Amino acid sequence: MQKLLKLDKQWVLGALAIMLAALLWSLDGVFIRPKFYVLPAGLVVFLEHALGFIVLSPFIFLSWSKIKLLKRKEWLAIGWVSFFGGALGTVMITEAFFAAMGGTVTFATVVLLQKLQPVFALLLARFILGEKLHRSFYGWAAVAVVAAYFLAFGKTGLSFGEIDLFHSAAFYAAVAAFAFGSSTVFGKRIVNHLDFKSTAALRFGLTALLMLIYALLTGDLFKIALLGANYWGYLVLIVFTSGAAAMFIYYYGLKRVTASASTILELFWPFSAVILDYVINHNVLSPVQIAATLVLLLAFLKIVLAEQTPRFEFMAKVRDGSGRGAKLGFPTINLDQADIDVNYGLYLVESQINGKIYKGLLHFGQKETFNEPASLELYLKERLAVLPDQVFVREVKRIREVKRFANAEELKRQMAEDAKILE
Repeated sequence: MQKLLKLDKQWVLGALAIMLAALLWSLDGVFIRPKFYVLPAGLVVFLEHALGFIVLSPFIFLSWSKIKLLKRKEWLAIGWVSFFGGALGTVMITEAFFAAMGGTVTFATVVLLQKLQPVFALLLARFILGEKLHRSFYGWAAVAVVAAYFLAFGKTGLSFGEIDLFHSAAFYAAVAAFAFGSSTVFGKRIVNHLDFKSTAALRFGLTALLMLIYALLTGDLFKIALLGANYWGYLVLIVFTSGAAAMFIYYYGLKRVTASASTILELFWPFSAVILDYVINHNVLSPVQIAATLVLLLAFLKIVLAEQTPRFEFMAKVRDGSGRGAKLGFPTINLDQADIDVNYGLYLVESQINGKIYKGLLHFGQKETFNEPASLELYLKERLAVLPDQVFVREVKRIREVKRFANAEELKRQMAEDAKILE
């Protein structure tokens, strides 16, 4: 049991970070964002991201050597997250709540459709990232989603007669659900290959630029004079709670858990919103909400305590390398990394070559100088007389993060230490 807890420590920390970010988002949706109801949504979203970027921008300069090595796939993922998760999703959910506040449709329509987010995220995580989780995970995920609905509507009850799928608020909510769900998946692709601090900064910077263009085209930017001192105070509060701070914490968590687990753990949002409503406004929970709360907590516990990180496996083509490993006494097989979506690091793996299983070490990430693009290299204890055209690799366990070394001798000592696990 002690060994299992040690293996799961980073995963548990990541899960708790996702839940903390969800708590901060619940503060926004319940107590802060409604105060901006009279302002254009585009202006509000632009300002919260511009101010957030000012706070996070130093991380871009600190990690520039890594950022400039990102490949086209990672930049496309950053663009997707910034446009869908940052700009479109935030505008759509803001517009959805503003439309509901107009009184022509109930909040039930917005909440019901926005909770489609886990469905989109789970599907995309499976088909884009190749996440294959145990069947019990999907069972508890379904329990968590159902419990979240009962928690949201457990006091007033949910009458489907209240749902207006043809109202503009419904459209906004559905688009927001897809935008946020997909940005969880593509966000995972980014943090697999970049630190969480820079990921948050890049997202806020690009989103601020997109929203600036949007605010200029719609004329929302020219209504900035409507903002009094109280609104600027709320914007600063957003930056250090549900905005930049929450996204900083969220990407810390997303780097350590799967996208599938993250989207379920984000359901801590309705739980925390209801609890905050009880603590601050003294609104008593109904028996249905109390039962839903207990079920949701049980689902979270089952997901957090189980090691849900899937073991990756893939087929990769062998390509030519520089021969640096051989010069250090540890010849490696260089692999094509085009379709690999896993965290950078060193892994103990099993590799199938010409029908035989070999034990080996897989290094994925920047090389020791951190001044070159990431490489995918396989080291086998047994030498191969002839290299195959492609190899099948299956993860056994993750050993460590990618390290930076001062010189070749230091790197050689670390390689010798890592190779002991193959003995």
